[in-house]
This record gives sequence, C-alpha cells and structure tokens, in this order.
Amino acid sequence: MFGKKNSKEEIGLAESLDHSDETIQVSFSENPSEDQAEILPEDLEASPQFEAKTDITERLEVLTAPVITKPSILSQGFEFEGTVKSSGALIISGRIVGDVSAGVITIEEEGIVDGHIKADALTVKGNVLGEIYCRELTVGPNAHVAADSHFDTIEVQRGGKISGMLNKS
Repeated sequence: MFGKKNSKEEIGLAESLDHSDETIQVSFSENPSEDQAEILPEDLEASPQFEAKTDITERLEVLTAPVITKPSILSQGFEFEGTVKSSGALIISGRIVGDVSAGVITIEEEGIVDGHIKADALTVKGNVLGEIYCRELTVGPNAHVAADSHFDTIEVQRGGKISGMLNKS
C-alpha cells in the first residue's frame, strides 16, 4: 500500500510504528515527495527505510533526553534572605533566612538555614532552624538541627544533634 504525504510536517518522520498488527509504516527521509510504504517486520533488517527511521528516532531521543545539571552552590560568606528554589541539587555553605526547596539539599558544616526546607533528600552537616519536610533526612556528626522534622527515613550520625518534633510520614 502506498499513500502520498499531505503536509510538510510529515516530511522525514515515520507516522507510526505498530507491532500489534505486524505492520510497520515507514516514510522516506530523503525526499519529501516520496511515498510511504508498509513493510513486514521480517523485512526490517534489510530495509533502508528502517535505517532512516532509526536515525530519526535516535536524533529525537537525543533532543528529548533530560538535561543533567551541576548542583547550585551557595558559597561560604554568601548571605541570602528570601525563597530559594531549585529543581536539581543545592549545596549550601552560606546562610539563608527563608524557605528553601530542591530535589537534593546538602547543608555543609559552615552552612546555616533558618526557615522551612523541602526536599526529597536532605543532608545536614551544619545548622538548621525551622521546619523540615523531606523523604530522606541525614544528620551529620557535627550537625545541629533545631526544627520540627517530617520525613520517611532518618539517619542521625554519631555526634549529630537534633531537637524538635520528629514526625515519620
């Protein structure tokens, strides 16, 4: 079966891959005026159209791959008052007065947070005052946490200090 492409948007892209009825539609990527062809799965390995589809698929996967970023770092000596939000990792060595939220937060030994903290994973090596909401809470050996803490799991290392209400979610 052959059919003409009807729009510029279809040029160079396969319209569908459907293994349920053992038929795969593939379009040619070289020339927009060429036809689409239906081929059987056993013909795929020898098919140049399938190779073109694979190349297109690989390019689309690269374009849609998640971007991995480096952690945001608030250095020692940095003081901030307000709200800090990050979708990735956050390392705090300075002082923050306000709300902090990120996927993964590490408060270094010289770091101080006075406010609400929200994270998937929180490691405290420094000082926290306020309230904590996280899945995983780790309190390091030199840490001091004076906060109401809401967590799924907690680890307090020898020497770590924690005070306030502890609430397991």
